[in-house]
Amino acid sequence: MKKTLTRSKTFDGDLFKVEKRLTRQATLPSFHHAVEFDYKRDTKQLMKILKHCTTAHMLDMDCILHFLSSYTCEQRMIIIHDLEYEYHYNLVDMILERPDSPIRSCVLAMLIESIELFARHFHDLLTEKSIGKIENDISKVLLEILLGFSNDDVQKFKETYKQLFENSVQQDIEVVYHEQTFLCNFLLQLLEGKRYDSSSTSATSAKYVVKSLYEATSDKSAIDKDTLMKIFTHDSFSQLSSIFDIYEDKYGQPILQAIQRLFSNPIELQYFQDIIEFTRSPGDYYSRLLREACEKTPVDYKTLIRIIIGREEKDLCEINLEYSKMYEHSADEIIKQRLDNREIKRLFIMLINGGEDITANENGSVRFDHANNSNPINSSNHTATTTTTTTTTTHTHLPGRKFSHEAFDKFVNVFKLMRSH
Repeated sequence: MKKTLTRSKTFDGDLFKVEKRLTRQATLPSFHHAVEFDYKRDTKQLMKILKHCTTAHMLDMDCILHFLSSYTCEQRMIIIHDLEYEYHYNLVDMILERPDSPIRSCVLAMLIESIELFARHFHDLLTEKSIGKIENDISKVLLEILLGFSNDDVQKFKETYKQLFENSVQQDIEVVYHEQTFLCNFLLQLLEGKRYDSSSTSATSAKYVVKSLYEATSDKSAIDKDTLMKIFTHDSFSQLSSIFDIYEDKYGQPILQAIQRLFSNPIELQYFQDIIEFTRSPGDYYSRLLREACEKTPVDYKTLIRIIIGREEKDLCEINLEYSKMYEHSADEIIKQRLDNREIKRLFIMLINGGEDITANENGSVRFDHANNSNPINSSNHTATTTTTTTTTTHTHLPGRKFSHEAFDKFVNVFKLMRSH
């Protein structure tokens, strides 16, 4: 029988007793994970943490995040699968049942693969926009999620989205945008996943595009808007870079000025500007987004999670390097200044610095009450986003028996082979 955390009838009395036993201020435990990864041992350790949470009637997300922070993405996925396989704890579902908060979003991101993280964020944005929770335009953020995908990533993203939420992502985009607007079509073109991935370029084709753009006006153009959209969503980034370079070398002005003669909508222009910046340097693009997210009030944790956790394995080293060049200080400095939650701050700084915990000697404490990110069991204070996401999550009920580790070892080996491709 799958284990879940349930509130006892004497919850308030039990909670009072727990709080009396625990000091009001206590430091988080130091787990000291062994250098050699042993998923059986480490899964058992996480199970003990959750068992303690069951006893205390509180899901201590600070403690869970602290535990997960010392593992790579691949190791985390193995531990989470083994936790459900061997001990019947579905930690993803348990976290999804918590009220929406930065710590909940951060812990959830550590429990799933990056492609699922992006799918969930994409769906949340569309959902919140459709119910009027977000008034501002979301298309720039949707573009940010899709822009760094390879063709294979796009296909996996679409499959993951449909598996989680039943509808296809294309259908949901069309529902939110109501009609085939330019921005809607732009996103749908990116979701075709047909960008040329060759590093070679065609100088002849690039020169034709450059000439057509230079001669273009709002009334007459040798290259229409749909063709330009096709170029920006299907040409390889090396080909786009060649077009930008040839235009600027020949006419002595940024290519965005030529695009401005065709488009007047500032959001549409921002799309092209973001793709130009990403093409020039993905590190610069994500560094700017990271800084903007930190400087917002309140801090934009969702964007930070996508950049730091979502791109942990692929781009984070380059992003950190480019950030230092752009702003003359490291990314961890602005994280230290702007973030309040100690565990989120610690995790982000660790990931940015390649796993080194430079906050290990800093004093800090976590409260064992409602003020620390520990949530009472069966909390009903869900946001609209939480409700939407939870209802679309697939729940797997496991039979109440002990599984052999021999079988799970085979799963681990298959998982590693899948991750290596």
